Amino acid sequence: EHVKQAIAYECPSIAYTYSEPTIYVEYALDTMKLARKKGLKNVWVTNGYMSQETLDTIIPYLDAANVDFKGPNDGVYEKYCGGKAEPVMENLKILHEAGVHLEVTTLLVPAVNDKLQQLEQVATFIAEEIGKDIPWHVSRFFPAWKMMDSPITPVKTLEMARTVGKS
Repeated sequence: EHVKQAIAYECPSIAYTYSEPTIYVEYALDTMKLARKKGLKNVWVTNGYMSQETLDTIIPYLDAANVDFKGPNDGVYEKYCGGKAEPVMENLKILHEAGVHLEVTTLLVPAVNDKLQQLEQVATFIAEEIGKDIPWHVSRFFPAWKMMDSPITPVKTLEMARTVGKS
């Protein structure tokens, strides 16, 4: 049905997003295979935290991915995600090396990952470990869900990230 609707509305691709695609990987993979047969592109918006088996399975059908990367600090991943940064960093490299169009997005959360040094670490990792051709998007945080007491990301922080990214 997704493929039929995408074709009916003349969409060039299907994006698997608004819920981490790895949690419904079997369904996504079935859809990706059908989409590919019909000439549609497949795009994942993901946290990048997936197994090698998952990567090996989806990469032949995956055209692009936008990966949410909080930065190379394990402390941020441990505290807020219950994980580590290294698997995400490794998966970013694997996706890029496989020829998947890759973009990285970092949600800048005040007092979490918005300091100059942290931004420099993210930008340096992307540029030196993946490639200078990788778009890096920075997003502004707005209080929600379990972080209602956190402030909105100041525009000044976004501007600082832009400067870091350009350099």
